[in-house]
Amino acid sequence: MAADAESKSLTDEIGNPHDAFFKSLLGRRALAIEFLRHYLPEDVTADFDLRTLEVVKDSFISEELSRYFSDLIFRVKLRSGEDAYVYVLLEHKSAPEKWAPLQLLSYKVKLWERSKAAGAPALPLVIPVVLYHGRRRWNVPRNFRSLVAGAEREEWRRYVPDFEYHLLNLSRYGDDEIKGSIGLQTGLMLMKYIFRRELGDRLEEIVGPLKQLPDESWLENFLPVAKYLSSAPTRLRPEQTREKLKAAIPKNRGGAMQTLAELWKQEGLQQGLQQGLQQGLQQGLQQAEEKARQEVAEMALRLLKHRLGQISLRTEKQILRLPLQPLRELTEASLDFEKSSDLTAWLREHIASRKS
Repeated sequence: MAADAESKSLTDEIGNPHDAFFKSLLGRRALAIEFLRHYLPEDVTADFDLRTLEVVKDSFISEELSRYFSDLIFRVKLRSGEDAYVYVLLEHKSAPEKWAPLQLLSYKVKLWERSKAAGAPALPLVIPVVLYHGRRRWNVPRNFRSLVAGAEREEWRRYVPDFEYHLLNLSRYGDDEIKGSIGLQTGLMLMKYIFRRELGDRLEEIVGPLKQLPDESWLENFLPVAKYLSSAPTRLRPEQTREKLKAAIPKNRGGAMQTLAELWKQEGLQQGLQQGLQQGLQQGLQQAEEKARQEVAEMALRLLKHRLGQISLRTEKQILRLPLQPLRELTEASLDFEKSSDLTAWLREHIASRKS
């Protein structure tokens, strides 16, 4: 019974790795702006004021469908002043979904209903996008009318709503066609190859460019990649994944090795944990843990300052006093922080829980 409970807890924690990675990638505003600029038609984005883009936290995917789909919603001002939405549906099934237009219509309606309830004078534009990274060719129609029997008849068309979604089929993109910053390119390349047999051969090439990033943004990009590769089902053996990830860590970022070791421990990869901690254990477990704690604390502070700007001396001291595990949790949580009050609330909650 205890083993079953532990297994369920692990499953709940890992969740859907494709969903988690997708949201960690495009849930970052800077990468979302790049994504829309590079992967939507130019005549569409020409009307966007991308400086106003916001990532909307809502999701319309039901628990039943969450195994196969994920979604992200972006709100942006049109140059004419009205709000518009870009609704991105990630499909991580192995085959294309015929009924995607019906699902997208229901999500569009939910956004419209919310706007109506908020007193909007008109319904906002909603641009539906399907991001697909499955193995099979996308061979289903992309417009809603194709799902309605008889809708091809001219006399019936006026009674049938219609729209088309914009399809981004990563498997159809050549590697040199995947654009954007290192963080965005790495994420989309990884999603492109995650189901493929060639992943092992291409992995170092995919994650290697992350070494070029400065300290404050390297961890922000590397950690989601490591979690995705460690939890998503791939054709790689666990030890292959571990070795390739360790090879992608610059020599001056040893604290990341401790973070990886903890990640592998959580996912039952004890052998990887032992390999990752071996050098530290030779110096004495307590000394190694304290060194790792200091390194993770320094990386957490660099990342927080990069995202939020200057941090008060009092807050910095609170962070430097945190134990190793809460520091790791803070590092991950900080990827979602948008303002200083998010950090303050997180520290208040976690420091209070330690005292109780």
